Amino acid sequence: MTSKRTPAVPDALALADALARNATLSGLRDRIRDSNARLAAILDVLPGALTVYIAAGPVDEEGWTLFVPNASIATKLRQLLPRIEQRLLQRGWTAGAVRIRIQPLSQNHTVTLCVNGRSNGTL
Repeated sequence: MTSKRTPAVPDALALADALARNATLSGLRDRIRDSNARLAAILDVLPGALTVYIAAGPVDEEGWTLFVPNASIATKLRQLLPRIEQRLLQRGWTAGAVRIRIQPLSQNHTVTLCVNGRSNGTL
């Protein structure tokens, strides 16, 4: 007869539970939410085709970082910084630097181009 053994390792916590239980991780969760909320707030001031290439980065005491995959998108985003900063102020965030950093897409990352709801290829 085989007896069932209880696992030596306890069940893993869900990520949300782990973030809620630890003060340091809870702060991280709050900063991630803040960063994502900022990105959502500025999307309507950006050209639609540009939005799929922008990722929310960290928020710290000095400002907020946006990640883009290449220099041409970074240049366009820098031209739009006054509009981005104005929108953030309108939505209640204090003035701080909006940093734009180039972070190339990983080889596993794909972006599907869609026009009028139809896929036009993958980058």
